Amino acid sequence: MLAIAQELHVRREWLQYEEGPMRAPLEHAGPNVEIGPEIVTPYRSIKIVGTAQMGNEGYWYALDEGDGVVDVPSRDPGAYALRLRGDSMAPAIRSGWIAVCEPNHSWVPGEYVMIRLVDGESMVKELLYANDTEVSVMSVNDAFGRRTIPVEQIENIHYVGAILPPSKVRV
Repeated sequence: MLAIAQELHVRREWLQYEEGPMRAPLEHAGPNVEIGPEIVTPYRSIKIVGTAQMGNEGYWYALDEGDGVVDVPSRDPGAYALRLRGDSMAPAIRSGWIAVCEPNHSWVPGEYVMIRLVDGESMVKELLYANDTEVSVMSVNDAFGRRTIPVEQIENIHYVGAILPPSKVRV
């Protein structure tokens, strides 16, 4: 049991009895290294439900049923994925990559959100701020810049929990 625990880099007590933390503290890590939390969210399949156009004319539409899924760790039961087209977020997000949207997650300034406007336009952008009257977002690509949207024009805003390359799609 000890040899298996050492090979897996876990504590023997955790492996044998499921007691205590999975890993022992790193004593050799030094004073400037802090151990992060364990990743405990299981991977699950998230269906790709459409394509969002990044850039001007940002409308998304439903795809065929067989467009695929991506496997990601997400606790959001309403999570869905969108294939992204366009270059407003390049080079951070490339055309053809996948955004995993989590509608039940809180928005985080400085991170990505998917915004759908009442006229049907949708976009994936970096959230700058949101208040009672407006939401301000920014494209990574300087050619598209910053956009401030009155809240009455917004149908919904969903947190983007992951951006994945097309190689992660499973049909």
